[in-house]
Amino acid sequence: MFLALVILLAVAAGSWQPAATSTPATVSPAPAVSPVAAPAGELGGGGAGARRDQDREFVRGCCARTLYPRLCTAALSPYAAAVGSSHARLAVPSANLTAGTINSLGGRVPSPSTTGTTESPAGALGDCAEAVASAADLAARAAGRLDGVERAVAGPEVLWRVRDAQTWLSAAMTYEGTCADALRPAASAPTPVRAELRAGVRRAMQHTSIALALVHMLIRTSA
Repeated sequence: MFLALVILLAVAAGSWQPAATSTPATVSPAPAVSPVAAPAGELGGGGAGARRDQDREFVRGCCARTLYPRLCTAALSPYAAAVGSSHARLAVPSANLTAGTINSLGGRVPSPSTTGTTESPAGALGDCAEAVASAADLAARAAGRLDGVERAVAGPEVLWRVRDAQTWLSAAMTYEGTCADALRPAASAPTPVRAELRAGVRRAMQHTSIALALVHMLIRTSA
């Protein structure tokens, strides 16, 4: 009996194994993620494009307040980058374009001898030519005055420059009207010549009107 008990205990001791302890699995660290570079436009590369759009919008906004917004926008949009958001810089190319348009008109006014009319140079065509020459001179002087506004530091100088430009552009439009009146009678020139000149006068007056409107805006912003 005792011997049998000893044998059973020995068998039990030989078959017993300690319980396996679970070893936690090793977790590999997640690979580092490299930051994704933002597109160049998102880092500021699109700033130049936004600035161009802003400059063009400034020109369009000013032109929308004139009597001829489409002509104004088409003529002055090429200057948008140089103009920025400055009413003074916008008024200068407008006055220069006005002077150029009037000069071009003056070059198309024929002398009475070339049109087959019997008028003297003091007649209708002569009156138109003189009026256009005076208008061109005044528009050029206005452009010169406006060109100095950006460099003027004192408020009074800015105002007298702008007021001079306003006066001269108004006078230029009066001279343009004088030319238009001289071309009104049918005897002033042959019909094709008269029609071309009257169209040129209308275009010159439109540019002068635009320049005047921009000068008025400049006066309000400078006051």
